[in-house]
Amino acid sequence: MPETDSVVRAMTNDGAFRIVAARTTDTGQAVIAAQKLSGVLAHNMADLVTTAVLYRETMAPSQRVQCIIRFDEEAGQLVADSHPEGWTRGLFQPGSGDAPPDLRQTRATLQMMRTLPNTDLHRGVVEVPNSGNLSEAFMRYMQLSEQIVSMISLGSVVEGENPTAGGFVVQLLPEAKEAEAAMETMTRRLEDFVEVRDRLQESDGSPSRLIEQIFEGMPFTWLQSSDVRFGCQCSQVRVMTTLSILDRSDIRELVDEGEALSIGCDYCGASYNVEIAQLQGLLSPS
Repeated sequence: MPETDSVVRAMTNDGAFRIVAARTTDTGQAVIAAQKLSGVLAHNMADLVTTAVLYRETMAPSQRVQCIIRFDEEAGQLVADSHPEGWTRGLFQPGSGDAPPDLRQTRATLQMMRTLPNTDLHRGVVEVPNSGNLSEAFMRYMQLSEQIVSMISLGSVVEGENPTAGGFVVQLLPEAKEAEAAMETMTRRLEDFVEVRDRLQESDGSPSRLIEQIFEGMPFTWLQSSDVRFGCQCSQVRVMTTLSILDRSDIRELVDEGEALSIGCDYCGASYNVEIAQLQGLLSPS
């Protein structure tokens, strides 16, 4: 049976390491198609989608998270949302320039946002290294903003007959005995997984297979798995809710124009029609 997008968690039996691994191939491809991306921009989006999924599953499984690559003003930004119900979406907001942004040539930052249990918003920002390596930026964020030692690898192939996207986060747990020695051992082991794309393609991106390879020879326990998919929270109800907060004069102007509205979602491309009668309804007393 072909692999489907999912996230899998496991932990070594000695309590030293936890791993979260994800396959995001289909989700990334759907986001790329919806945003009409290609080349290096599509590759960056695929990795950012994986980043959002792994970030949520690692730090806030029950909360929505958002990850943003901010280029300079001329290049714009990439956005990825991941929701606890499993859906993930992405958005490219172009800047004023004509050339598509490239992490290897343009200075950029990685911004990570998640909702805390008390509904406050946690936000952290790190610079993306000059190499354009998003894995390194993600690791730097985890170290500086979350104070969690993590080893991370993201990988994607967005063109050709065998696209793939995914990655993993390996964390050293506080309960680890002889933590320094354990970290050195895991660091050496993960040298073979720094470039994870080939391994993802060999196994159709299977996160379970990736975990088995990383923890090979180490007793471990499977913890949990969950599905990942492309999706969006847009709806006709949300469109009407947004219109309802406009000034009555603005709504009246739309009614007077006498034409139905067609409103598209920038994330997924869905289109919603709003008829004149619906606009008139917004003018009626509650």
